[in-house]
Amino acid sequence: MHPITTQGWCWHAPGEPDTLTLTDLTLPAPGPGEVLVENRVIAINPVDWKLIEWGHGAWQAGQVPGVDGMGVIAALGEGVSHLRLGSRVAYHTDLRRHGSFARHTCVPARALLAVPDALSDEAAAAFPCPGLTAWQALAKLPALEGEALLITGAASNVGRYAIALGRKRGARLFASAEARHHEALRRLGVTVADYHDANWLATLLAANGGEPFHAAIDLVSSAQAAELCHALGYYGHLVAVLGRIEQSPLPPFSRCLSLHEIALGAQHAHGSDRQWQQLVRAGESMLAAMVSGAMPTAPLALRNFTALPAALAEAKQQGRGRKFLLTL
Repeated sequence: MHPITTQGWCWHAPGEPDTLTLTDLTLPAPGPGEVLVENRVIAINPVDWKLIEWGHGAWQAGQVPGVDGMGVIAALGEGVSHLRLGSRVAYHTDLRRHGSFARHTCVPARALLAVPDALSDEAAAAFPCPGLTAWQALAKLPALEGEALLITGAASNVGRYAIALGRKRGARLFASAEARHHEALRRLGVTVADYHDANWLATLLAANGGEPFHAAIDLVSSAQAAELCHALGYYGHLVAVLGRIEQSPLPPFSRCLSLHEIALGAQHAHGSDRQWQQLVRAGESMLAAMVSGAMPTAPLALRNFTALPAALAEAKQQGRGRKFLLTL
């Protein structure tokens, strides 16, 4: 197969979204175990504008950013026999290679999620990064049936999926979120407090009968995650999604907390084929649940592919819980 001529938004140096340039690209044909996807919808995630601002150790000038997208399979690399040309797929990319901010993206075949026929392109594109992150976070937590689970930043895209997964596993859900999200969260059976209130954590502990939480998933910062340790019971669990807690802030031989970190992108470098099979199965199950309404979708904000830098800036400055998507 010959190289592919396409277009992509290229990064040149750390900066703001408006430094990206729309560039003609020549991509090599997909190699062994790879698939070429002709993108239909591209998703914007917070990690995208953060990496554009900070850079990445594997990036050089001309790098195409973007971690999430969906489209149809346009070409198959050697050894890929379980996928078919024209199939609709969604994906989360490897940051060490060209990403989704292009008309075509080459993706490891093992990372592709089959999209149900009844699910829209837009809903599928919005899923991979937040949905798979939420699944990884819940997978760290044992025995949730009847247990109190705290989710901070619960109105975020990851938070929405984490709540749905927590409900499915029978957890009693507590959350922090802005006041404008409270009604929707309460309709889901979530006890919620406004994180702008200095006493929000004490309010939620009181709502749990003064008892500590069995587990917490923090979607705000590693600093806040560390502060949540004091709200967890003996043998509690803490999952930090944005950064890691290097060591427990609690004294030894007190509460025996399990500290967990999430790094979805690292699975490309360090995950085994078996772990990818497990993640893909989970992701496809969640996509199927989205068709029935058992799994949420965020409010979507659609923009054209040619307006990508402006959409990135809008998402960064005033996302307000919306999921920004680029259509091609």
